[in-house]
Amino acid sequence: MMLCFFFVFVCAAQALATLRGGRPVVKSHHAVQSPPFAQALWGRKEFPPVILPSDNVTCTVYEIGGDLTKVLSTTCSKDLPLIPHVGVRIFDREYFYSDHIESRPIEVMAQMLGTFPQVSFDLGPPKISEEDFFAWLNSAQVENEWCADMYNVFDHNCNHFAKVLMETVASNPLPDDLLLPVLKVTEEMLSELPDWRRNLGLTLMNQVTRLVVVSWGRATRSKKKNLEELTTATSSHEDFGDKTLV
Repeated sequence: MMLCFFFVFVCAAQALATLRGGRPVVKSHHAVQSPPFAQALWGRKEFPPVILPSDNVTCTVYEIGGDLTKVLSTTCSKDLPLIPHVGVRIFDREYFYSDHIESRPIEVMAQMLGTFPQVSFDLGPPKISEEDFFAWLNSAQVENEWCADMYNVFDHNCNHFAKVLMETVASNPLPDDLLLPVLKVTEEMLSELPDWRRNLGLTLMNQVTRLVVVSWGRATRSKKKNLEELTTATSSHEDFGDKTLV
């Protein structure tokens, strides 16, 4: 029960992530990316810069757990490098999965998640047209597979959707040596617990977190829409300058 209780707070952190205000964090055009979780997750500290926005497909791995990552690590009896969230950018929007498939303009995502530790990767040009992309995205198969009822905090979450999306649209999807460690954070989160605690956690945590994610998605939809409208209105009166580098 305690494990389930703490995971609710992690889901709450994910909810707050999409509502967090402030201007986007613009990093040096000459700096490599050095997210604090990189060494523990991938065994390396630095990654090359990525120009954003870009005509290429890009993906960003965010650490949304903050201080709760350490709390959950203690509860799970293992050292979690991060609580990951992955978004994929294509055709000027970032796509992700919560209680359904969502997308927001890149500027809006910078407002929402710009202050969270993160690292971005260039996946090359799209391998399908914009028309074919939306046909795939709006297909019954995709909508049925990535709906609220299918959400599973361990093995069918935003990171797994990002994997499918990258494989569908990107010329160079994120390689396994970078993607699999991200997926394993949730897939193997309970691996160090005794069998009875792991079995209990698999059921209770998924039920509670699905409820949290669905409720959060419904409750914050209008707020996210308002932020998008505000950002769009602001961008029409401001010069955002050259492309930013993260």
